[in-house]
Amino acid sequence: MARLLGLDHVSIIVKDAVASLDFYQQLLGVELLERPDLGFPGYWIDLFAGQSLHIMQLDNPNADIIRPEHGGRDFHFALRVDSIADFADKLDAMSWPYKRSKSGRNALFTKDLDNNAIELFELPSS
Repeated sequence: MARLLGLDHVSIIVKDAVASLDFYQQLLGVELLERPDLGFPGYWIDLFAGQSLHIMQLDNPNADIIRPEHGGRDFHFALRVDSIADFADKLDAMSWPYKRSKSGRNALFTKDLDNNAIELFELPSS
């Protein structure tokens, strides 16, 4: 019987793969994974537990679309983290804007260089 095994990767479209890679490495402290030559620039970065983020440098089909200001109401991907406070400090040090979750959860939302929304969600301690 076929069954879901989990999330493998999320892909985002960017205009400058090198700049985007630098942003994600600065914010998340992630490492590169091996990526085959796909005929366009990009990177695969390790999000741990067998999951990855695929950065694809392509023309942006959403360039003229007005996106919601708060990432929680936009297309976004969510990453589990161990400390929202540490990531808020990191974003402050980067002078990068973010907003707290409006749901009351210990989460924040930010957007990357290409307006891709990211949620960082602190897992409750067990």
